[in-house]
Amino acid sequence: MEPPGDWGPPPWRSTPKTDVLRLVLYLTFLGAPCYAPALPSCKEDEYPVGSECCPKCSPGYRVKEACGELTGTVCEPCPPGTYIAHLNGLSKCLQCQMCDPAMGLRASRNCSRTENAVCGCSPGHFCIVQDGDHCAACRAYATSSPGQRVQKGGTESQDTLCQNCPPGTFSPNGTLEECQHQTKCSWLVTKAGAGTSSSHWVWWFLSGSLVIVIVCSTVGLIICVKRRKPRGDVVKVIVSVQRKRQEAEGEATVIEALQAPPDVTTVAVEETIPSFTGRSPNH
Repeated sequence: MEPPGDWGPPPWRSTPKTDVLRLVLYLTFLGAPCYAPALPSCKEDEYPVGSECCPKCSPGYRVKEACGELTGTVCEPCPPGTYIAHLNGLSKCLQCQMCDPAMGLRASRNCSRTENAVCGCSPGHFCIVQDGDHCAACRAYATSSPGQRVQKGGTESQDTLCQNCPPGTFSPNGTLEECQHQTKCSWLVTKAGAGTSSSHWVWWFLSGSLVIVIVCSTVGLIICVKRRKPRGDVVKVIVSVQRKRQEAEGEATVIEALQAPPDVTTVAVEETIPSFTGRSPNH
């Protein structure tokens, strides 16, 4: 008896297939080690170019043209705004660090061909983002509020430290290092309330008003005196002129009297001689 024509080989019998062969080949090539061309071993002051070693450029210079069999490396200086700090085989120089004033930064060391710029904080700012040896961002110092004192001033790395004034003291604008003691003024006015650390007693207002009144009164008095003073001066001048005129007239009268010829009446004097002739002394 012959088996039916549609019967095939048993299912457990394996037949080679093309996909299996492809998988084996793929795994074989995948596991094979890959070999890359080895780079030449160059000295510390050289850099590899293909299979050759070329001399490096000095700090502040970049490679313009690599070396050849008969020529050395051609180097040229870094352009402004760029730098290279070490021996190198770079074809481009590095860009200098920019210190942005909008971030509160300033250059504490300017950039050169051999050194990068170092940024620090502008006056009144402290660093909030440190990046290596330079600062990347700064912030303005905090301002103490009225009623606070400056406990510790800000530095380039630390903000200003503020502290509230203790009871019985005050700070009007927050810029003082030590709070001021509140003044007792019971002789002038009763205290309206407990003094706060940022405001003083009410007597400041009253005493200030009193001072203003006194100053205004003094100024008004001075103005009145100055306005009246010219009239008094005029009277004094008139009196002085009259007095001088009278003195002058008196002196003129005296001079005229002295210079006028004397009013003398000449009287003839007759000399008489007593006659004793014919008379005796007894008569």
